[in-house]
Amino acid sequence: MEKSFSRSSRISQELQKNIAVIIQHSLKDPRIKTIITVSEVRLSKDLSYAQVFISFLENNYNLTVKKTLIILNKAAGYIRKLLCNKMNLRIIPTIVFFHDDSFFKGNKISVLLNKIKKNNNIIL
Repeated sequence: MEKSFSRSSRISQELQKNIAVIIQHSLKDPRIKTIITVSEVRLSKDLSYAQVFISFLENNYNLTVKKTLIILNKAAGYIRKLLCNKMNLRIIPTIVFFHDDSFFKGNKISVLLNKIKKNNNIIL
């Protein structure tokens, strides 16, 4: 019987959980003043490189995105060190953080669809 999940997808899910916990509890940077959500982790085929996509809610959106990404990418080595203690992997992947703005894009599309619906009296 085949496994329903590949090894890389199981590792990426576990990395997502552990990185979220580390950012929330172990990363005590006073410059980070927002709640960060780890939305996805993409691993390379050899499991040595991880793209971590984060999203967060903040009023000063563009300013916060740039600053928070810089802070997190500078702390990636520390986060990787903490992952070594939590996970039993031979190679802990190198982490690079990226911004995930899919929530805001989806929200914008939803608002546009609602406007069209109101203007044309269409039931969706």
